[in-house]
Amino acid sequence: MALRNALAWSVSGQFLSFAISFSGSLVVARLLTPYDMGVYAIAWAIIGVLNTLTAFGVGAYVVRATELTPTTLSSAFTLNAILSLAMATVIFAASVVERTQFASLAVAQVLAPLALGPVIGILEFRPAVMLQREMKFRVLSLINIGRVSVATLVVIGLAVAGFSYMSLAYSNLVSAVVGVVCVNLVAGRHAGFRLSLAEGRKMAMFGLRMMSIGGLNTLAARVSEIMLGNLLGLAALGLYSRAANVSSQIFDNVYGAVTRVLFVRLSADFRERGVLRDVFLRGFEMITALIWPLLIGLAVLSRPAVYILYGERWIGAALPLSLLLVAQFVVISFGMNWELFVLRDETAKQVRFEAVRAVVGVLTFSIGCLFSISAAAVGRIAEAIFGWALYHPHMTRMADAEPGELTRIYGRGLALTAAAALPALVLMIVTDWSYKTSPLSIAGAVLAGMLMWLALLSRQDHPLFAEIRAIARKIAFRPHGLAKNAS
Repeated sequence: MALRNALAWSVSGQFLSFAISFSGSLVVARLLTPYDMGVYAIAWAIIGVLNTLTAFGVGAYVVRATELTPTTLSSAFTLNAILSLAMATVIFAASVVERTQFASLAVAQVLAPLALGPVIGILEFRPAVMLQREMKFRVLSLINIGRVSVATLVVIGLAVAGFSYMSLAYSNLVSAVVGVVCVNLVAGRHAGFRLSLAEGRKMAMFGLRMMSIGGLNTLAARVSEIMLGNLLGLAALGLYSRAANVSSQIFDNVYGAVTRVLFVRLSADFRERGVLRDVFLRGFEMITALIWPLLIGLAVLSRPAVYILYGERWIGAALPLSLLLVAQFVVISFGMNWELFVLRDETAKQVRFEAVRAVVGVLTFSIGCLFSISAAAVGRIAEAIFGWALYHPHMTRMADAEPGELTRIYGRGLALTAAAALPALVLMIVTDWSYKTSPLSIAGAVLAGMLMWLALLSRQDHPLFAEIRAIARKIAFRPHGLAKNAS
């Protein structure tokens, strides 16, 4: 699949999945209380801490492998299965501990069914990772849309039926089952249960570094959430969790969709030509042009957005949401660093960076938790700024970029962000940041921002504008082509 088509399918599929999931969350927010969300958030935070066991990046090892042999694939499947079974066992044990030692019946009830998730995922690993390596993002996107749709219907139905926080746990389990069934139906040729550890040592070394990179970040975030729940209460954690979920959904469903495709393409280019520069710089410029305006625009409109979408009882999540979006804005400025470190085989260096960043993140977040959930979110901004200072000097070198090229990309992205967010900013200043600002006025400000953004994209002759124009042409000529074929 061509890069443009892969990106189009990945982004559009993730966007549709996000739209379905987000729409469901709006309904669930009116059926569940901040306490219910806090219970689930604590359980998910515990799983996040334990999840460092399986953050081995075995899938990334398969995707980047220069020569993929049956032995490599079997070793990856075996290692993933061992880690998943260990993860399931520890989650179930955590459920027992919560019930018997801490008398946290609600959290224990949520953890018990979630322990089955890693076991179910074992059956999905081989076909899913091979579809990714083969850049079959159309298939992966359709599968993801299906699993999200079913999970959303299940969580709404269970919440209406009165399952409260358990509706979230059960829908997560249903999503895992749907994913396994769909992936094996369309890519059963890649399924297999042959066990091997012939390449286990090499894979374990790579995995330990990946676990340290991704796991430390996950560990720091989940420990921070547990700390917030203990210091400020489950209701406060529920509000923060709502803000964090919205922020992370935008990050995962836009940034994640793009970089997942770019990593596969970067891997292929590096295997075949030893080149990273062109795809990296073009991808990074499109990411900043697309995601920066989205993040800052929503940060400006967070108060009326939260009120309109979730209702007045969730308005306390608005300011933390704005601050977390600003933190994500900073994180994007040193985005795609993971891909560079993995492909350049400098993951040992990134392990050290992530260890320092995790310590700084927990420290700044902990200080914020002593005051409020908004102060805790400010701690995330401080962590992001520290991360930029840590990673930025290495990005130019690893991408083989010329001095000043990243700075030029930053400048163009900042100009686009200012153009897109300005109408919303003026509106909120005029209305004194009221969360009851008219939805019609908000829609007008958003539309004005989009038009200014498009106009500046065109004036800059931006690569993202070229992509938009190419997609528009393809859509415009499709009906003519279909009519011609029909005749």
